[in-house]
Amino acid sequence: MNKLKDLFMDIEDIPGDLPDDDAVEVYADSVKQALELASKDMGIDISLLDYTILEKGTRGLLGFGRQPYRVLVRKAAEEGIGTDLSDLEKKLSGEHIPGITVQEKKDADGSFRVRVTKTGIWLTVNPPRGKGKAAELEEVNNRLYSMRIINTDESLVEKEVRDGTGVPVKIGEWIPNPDYDGTIKIEVAEDEMRAYVHFTPPRFAGKHMEVDDILLELKAHDVISGIKQDSIYEYLEEMNYAQPLVAAEGAFPRNGSDAYVDYKVRIDNSDINFEEDESGKVDFRNLELLENVVVGQILAVKVPAEEGIPGRTVTNNVIPARSGRDIKIQHGKGTILSEDGNELTAEINGQVVFKYGKISVEPVYVVPGDVSLETGNIVFLGSVVVQGSVQDNFVVKAAGNIEVRGTVQKAFLEAEGDIIVSQGIMGREEAKIESTGGSIYAKFVQSANIVAEGDVYVPEGIMHSHVDAGSNIYSNGRRARIVGGVIRAGNEVSARFLGADVSTKTEIRVGINPKVLQQITDLEKIRDNTEEELNQIKLNLKTLETQKKSSGKLSDERDKMLRDLTAQNQKLTGRLEEVNIELEELGEYIGMLEHRGKVCAEKTAYSGVDVHIKDKKFPIKDPYNHVRFSLEGGEIKISEYTPPESDAKRHRFTGSFRRR
Repeated sequence: MNKLKDLFMDIEDIPGDLPDDDAVEVYADSVKQALELASKDMGIDISLLDYTILEKGTRGLLGFGRQPYRVLVRKAAEEGIGTDLSDLEKKLSGEHIPGITVQEKKDADGSFRVRVTKTGIWLTVNPPRGKGKAAELEEVNNRLYSMRIINTDESLVEKEVRDGTGVPVKIGEWIPNPDYDGTIKIEVAEDEMRAYVHFTPPRFAGKHMEVDDILLELKAHDVISGIKQDSIYEYLEEMNYAQPLVAAEGAFPRNGSDAYVDYKVRIDNSDINFEEDESGKVDFRNLELLENVVVGQILAVKVPAEEGIPGRTVTNNVIPARSGRDIKIQHGKGTILSEDGNELTAEINGQVVFKYGKISVEPVYVVPGDVSLETGNIVFLGSVVVQGSVQDNFVVKAAGNIEVRGTVQKAFLEAEGDIIVSQGIMGREEAKIESTGGSIYAKFVQSANIVAEGDVYVPEGIMHSHVDAGSNIYSNGRRARIVGGVIRAGNEVSARFLGADVSTKTEIRVGINPKVLQQITDLEKIRDNTEEELNQIKLNLKTLETQKKSSGKLSDERDKMLRDLTAQNQKLTGRLEEVNIELEELGEYIGMLEHRGKVCAEKTAYSGVDVHIKDKKFPIKDPYNHVRFSLEGGEIKISEYTPPESDAKRHRFTGSFRRR
């Protein structure tokens, strides 16, 4: 806004169309004649006059229709503003105002410029655009006359006006006249960060400043740094001296940025996003509040502090800069800091903990209350301790152990290590507790699915559940009872009571790893489904083949159906053969197993319990007390009860987990 204000203030200083006390309005055949008449009338030397053409004259035809020039003549300003009237046009068009862009007109008249330097007198004629008029020779001559330039090559002037190349053409030699030459004044800002050049424009045929002149004057004022030669050249080319030239700018100092730690893991849960499903509901169980890491994973990287870059004034004085402050990565246990202190990695698998600005990796994650909507599902690369309970439909997965000090409801627990549920499992037929590499301990189990690679310990009883153990299943507390469901163990099942006095259906299998039994069950299911599908396909094939024989030909649709059913029949037949081979191989494997496996009841084994040892079955029809079932000579034998061999191991197991 200030620049525009200055622009219009400058315009007000330029002679306008209205006469004043120092101006006369002259009618003449030419501008030259008007200036001569005004000089005599005003008693002022013609070199001190400036003019404005109010009405342009015409020559007429053979003297008829001649129109004289109407010229406003006044005393020229001392500063020389107005010696080049094209400056006004440039200002009004905004051509040289920084920050203002004027859209180029489609139609524009031609223009010209006269510039005097120590190398000579230069004329630049710009051609018109579109329907614009070309510059006229008379206008150029009037300008040269008003500038008191008489030593020009008239033929060159005429040629350049005619051609309008837009390229500066030398039309004469410069005749030195110090009274008319432009001058400059250098101003250095108080903080020495800028150097300004103030111009007094040349008058008439006076010489314009050149780049070398500016540079020499700057050097004389000790301005030697940050000189903007391109800006100086552009400024001089524009010949618009209304605003001072910023010829040099210092470089401000740049302080170095401080070092900081770039954390490669999440240390703040405040930006957790709640994702919606297709129906717009948010699954609050999968909040993923834990940040798990593995051994060797990068936790944080220090971005070093930067050195400051000193500044420099236009007089080449150095301005000091502050360098960035250094910091250290604060780290705790479970992490390793590199020798140079710039990289932090995880030493163990576990959970990232960030407290008091220090990052650590903990091998145990503690849930202070229940696993619920407040925590979401838990997935952790270490051990998990839940001080409360696990509520319905939530998941807890751990690469280590899982300890739940409350109860487990209709939930899913999976651990690579041991699983301990202090207050028991109330599964309502949907809970699944699985240890892929350890054992499971629970106070009681009711209506749940339990799978353990090792042993299962349930001191207060297993009711109506499906329990698989790669080794042993023990339930030997004072009220311990295994009743209902399917109980499978690779070695031994031992309980205080087996079944109930109401003959509740209970299936107990030992001697074969439950994984093998499950594989057999799955294959048998596939076999049965495949056989059922094959039977239906064969019926359809038989129907189509009968229709083809009777009519001699089938429709295209039915013929395609016949081909498809034939191909499907071949595919399913091949699959059935593969399944039968696998079942046969598993049967051979079971036959090769040693005769191991036993089922023990410390108090009573009730009727309704079916005992399976390897491939042999013994349905209990009458109660047996203090009994053991084992396989001898290919038959299940009944003998006196023997205590579990792993009693001592069971006590050591529970005690060691609690210490952890």
